[in-house]
Amino acid sequence: MNKFFNPDNPVTVILSRCFDLIVLNLCFIIGCLPLFTAGASLTALFRVALSMAEGDFGYTVPTFIASFKKNLRQSVPLFLCLLSLTVFLLADLYVIFFMLPEGLRLLQAPVWLLLFADLSVIIYAFPMLARYEQKSLRLIKNSLLLGISNLPLTVSVIVISAVLADLSLHNGSLLVLFFSLFLFIGFALSARILSVFLIRIFNKAGISGS
Repeated sequence: MNKFFNPDNPVTVILSRCFDLIVLNLCFIIGCLPLFTAGASLTALFRVALSMAEGDFGYTVPTFIASFKKNLRQSVPLFLCLLSLTVFLLADLYVIFFMLPEGLRLLQAPVWLLLFADLSVIIYAFPMLARYEQKSLRLIKNSLLLGISNLPLTVSVIVISAVLADLSLHNGSLLVLFFSLFLFIGFALSARILSVFLIRIFNKAGISGS
């Protein structure tokens, strides 16, 4: 029994890490409850997840709250702009696929390119904001450059997200399963896994603040 409660016991370490992720996931969901603060919550989520990826597992809640407050003013307009653009582009694709003649399907090409750029910013901007102090325009520019220069990761994140969304929309059981998983630990776990790659990308790119 004493061995089980030993902080260096592998089982204890795994349970502790899982608990940290569950707490982080709860913080993220609470931070997203007013939708317009979701950007600040996403930034804080990655602030903690990036720290975990570097081996720092302490003070999950205080770190989250501090990052949330620090980046609230910048992340809110950034998130709302990106969300609006995403909805607009998805609506455009819907119109092109379901409301326009087949001869006009080529119009989707520039929309897909814009959507890729938009999603690239979403993938990289908030983790960068969590780690560096940058103005929004520079943040967007760096996100686009990282999205292109790290195409395998960018495409993987987009495809996996799209597949999960599609499966959820077409299968009620999977919808309940995925919803329960993300409500419990999914957001934090996804950010934690992605942070392993982001740390390497940021260090390799030599990104700085300002």
